[in-house]
Amino acid sequence: MKNLIAILTDLRAAIAVRAARDRAMTALLVLVWGRLARAAVRLERLYGLWLAGRLPVPRKTGLRNVSARMIVRPKLPGRRGWLALQIWETRAYGSQLQHLLADPGFAAFVAAVPQAGRVLRPLLRMLTVDALPAIFAKPTISAVPRQPVADIAAVKVKRQRAARAAVWPPKRLPELAKGAWFAPPGKNWGSAG
Repeated sequence: MKNLIAILTDLRAAIAVRAARDRAMTALLVLVWGRLARAAVRLERLYGLWLAGRLPVPRKTGLRNVSARMIVRPKLPGRRGWLALQIWETRAYGSQLQHLLADPGFAAFVAAVPQAGRVLRPLLRMLTVDALPAIFAKPTISAVPRQPVADIAAVKVKRQRAARAAVWPPKRLPELAKGAWFAPPGKNWGSAG
């Protein structure tokens, strides 16, 4: 855990230096700096609770606090690796974070604590262009067998079309003699005779 806190502290220092130099990106980088600080505190707290064996019970999905909905948080860019593309100094921290996730002890922590994965996933998305490690792969539900499409289609009730009543007799084209192109009633206006 010391390595993770060191990585995030150095990353915040690199962001602070860039924010001081580049006024156009200062507001965005201050926002990122604050989110990194909150992520470091939250991960350190979760790691301590995991070591003590007193992890909080994860919330059920769909239940949220009303006050959490009222807070409007500015959105960061969503493109993968956007921070590493904007600030080249941060690329090293993305690779250090990936190397830390390859450590079996830290991987066990992330696998045991799903809240830590929810904190680390956006950090990795900001810092690396690579795909997320296998630790963050969502589990697939293989207990329920999938039904073939034919079985599902057989269950569906097909709507039958109502028979259309014929009001008028069907129209037929006039029958013409072979070789005739146009034969209006009466006089043939196209002939020379």
